[in-house]
Amino acid sequence: MDERTYSVGKLAQNWKSEKAQTITFIVTNDCNLRCKYCYITHKSEDKIMDFSVAKNFIDYLLTFDNIKFSEAVILEFIGGEPFLEVELIDKICDYFKVAAYKLDHQWYWNYRISICTNGINYSSEAVQKFIAKNYNKMSLSITLDGTKEKHDLQRVFPDDRGSYDIISKNIDLWLKQFPGTTKVTFASDDLPMLKDSIISLWNLGVHTVNANVVFENVWKDGDDKILEEQLIALADHIFDNNLYDKDLICSFFDESIGYPYDEKDLNATYCGAGKMIGLSPEGNIYPCLRYYAHSLNNHEEWPIGNIKEGIDMEMVRPFMLASNRLQSDQECINCEVATGCAFCQGFNYDEAKTPTNFYRAKYICKMHKARVRANNYYFAKLFNKYNLKRPEINRHRKELYFLLSEDYENYCSFNNKNSLRSFMSIDTILKGLKFAYHNFYNPVFVHSKSEFSFENIKDYESYDILHIVPAKFLDKAVDCGLKRILPVYDLNSLSYKDPNYENVILNIAASEIEQLYDSVKILLTRTSRININIIDLDKQFDELEYRRQMLKIKDLILGIEKSQGIFKEVSLLTDVLFINSHDNCKAGHKTFVLSPNEKLYTCCAIYSNEAKSSIGNINDGISVDYDARLYEIENSNLCRLCDAYQCKNCIYTNKVSTKEVNVSPSFQCRKSHVERLVSSEILNELNQISKFKLNIDKKIAELGYQDPIAAFFNINNESHGYYKYEKK
Repeated sequence: MDERTYSVGKLAQNWKSEKAQTITFIVTNDCNLRCKYCYITHKSEDKIMDFSVAKNFIDYLLTFDNIKFSEAVILEFIGGEPFLEVELIDKICDYFKVAAYKLDHQWYWNYRISICTNGINYSSEAVQKFIAKNYNKMSLSITLDGTKEKHDLQRVFPDDRGSYDIISKNIDLWLKQFPGTTKVTFASDDLPMLKDSIISLWNLGVHTVNANVVFENVWKDGDDKILEEQLIALADHIFDNNLYDKDLICSFFDESIGYPYDEKDLNATYCGAGKMIGLSPEGNIYPCLRYYAHSLNNHEEWPIGNIKEGIDMEMVRPFMLASNRLQSDQECINCEVATGCAFCQGFNYDEAKTPTNFYRAKYICKMHKARVRANNYYFAKLFNKYNLKRPEINRHRKELYFLLSEDYENYCSFNNKNSLRSFMSIDTILKGLKFAYHNFYNPVFVHSKSEFSFENIKDYESYDILHIVPAKFLDKAVDCGLKRILPVYDLNSLSYKDPNYENVILNIAASEIEQLYDSVKILLTRTSRININIIDLDKQFDELEYRRQMLKIKDLILGIEKSQGIFKEVSLLTDVLFINSHDNCKAGHKTFVLSPNEKLYTCCAIYSNEAKSSIGNINDGISVDYDARLYEIENSNLCRLCDAYQCKNCIYTNKVSTKEVNVSPSFQCRKSHVERLVSSEILNELNQISKFKLNIDKKIAELGYQDPIAAFFNINNESHGYYKYEKK
């Protein structure tokens, strides 16, 4: 078994990250450096925490029963430069340990001391004495920015001298004592040094580099391009030197970023403000140190309490209720690559026109998108070169379907009858891939149904491409070096054996529906999931036979689960058990088509039947006149009221039958409700199987109709005149 994995692309694991309460002590506002990108804009030599302030705060935290803290605690010390007050930090830590011990508090044995220092006085006797005393309970990092040129550009003394030479003398000592972890910040003027800086840190032995760009409004036109180019160059260096699995981390590469928000994301927030607690030298308590006056320029500081009166829980409520949904505008909420887009809530508060937490500064929007593109490049090459996939995340990214030939294979319910073998040129493919890369489309190559002559050139290695290939050409596709393949079967190709792909397409004509069960039975012996396309659906569709076939497939699925403990998926029956929104064809909204003539279309059927109905091209993009609104689920008065989420709702079938892409014909709706009804029976029977382990939290309610137009009429309580529909 191949047990290879990758480290570049994963993030460092913090100590008890989900179980530890972070307590931040701002021990001083002073610093011996004046880093140009520092967010602490109001440094002061005379603001130093008195020990009594820290002592009273610790007593409060350890004894106040009304506050339910976590099982572990991180004592974080920050400044300015925290080690300017190392004796104070030592005294605070000693007091915490003794006080927690006397109270038999669980934090006594479950704490961590965390310090990030600029490293200037790291080798001093006082600092080394403190480290030796607390070594087994400490996490300590030094902020080293990379190359000397990059470091000295930003991290300077008050007289503008660079600090690299002084700090570098302490690096060997630090790396002997602690794992090499640092935090690197990039601004506009040092972006061209990014690649060399990360590499230099890795070469020094600093293997974990937590890197970010500043949130402030400092970015110039073209900076995003520089960031993207630097990260791609770094990715190429990683591959050229086989570093992807060498226990190296650079947080610019992250397997989880670059997906649309889901409901969980919208109800969460990127920032931890309100979950952290910060204490200022004056004894005020903050939801995060960024709400303290030393880093605010436009609004007043925002304390949530003080050491005399404790924490005011009413003041904490806004931080508990802050979420991406309310902090973001519609551009951010609907962003195709929203996940991983960082922000600081305290900075947002300071930038808001009115003082509020429900605001989001967007200065790094282009920088985040550049990072996502570079990540897509890195993970595509990681997969194509080493067959290593990042985790599958169930978020639907936009897709661009490349019709590689006029006789492209059927991949949806449209039946392509064109037999012309006119192939897309390599030049058009490469232009299309660049368009997809820049606009965050996943590229999908749809191969010819009658010939496989695809040339898998090296340039494709930089893209994560899904190949839809007729089953009869699977051997050729594998020999060609294709990695991500979705095989397509029909009644004529069921006998073709494949290397047991987990996911396949089954195309079956509406007129052949009586053979559906037998086809599914054959394929389920060698696959885990079948995506069924019913081709040429029209008003003559035999719904009764379809239901008989679906009931037999239901029994097949349940029989396999009972006898083998394996749950096989058949899209039109099982998808609705796991999704809570429509998973339709997404044409014109989430999926688009690129034709051999470089034009863009909403779907393959529109291209093949209405070639003049292009919505743009890969040179100019989608036309501003394109009305995307009509293709969105919320703008269909049928789909938005219907919970048959497995429905494919072919927009071309809609257009042919009703003349509107967002209005389904009744036969398409009734077909989907046949599936919904059988899915309900599957769910009910699964709940009776004690060993069933998928733990589906789902209910499918009984309805008094098979056509969701009834739901629309019921809501509006209106007469529908002469329109006739079947209620059941």
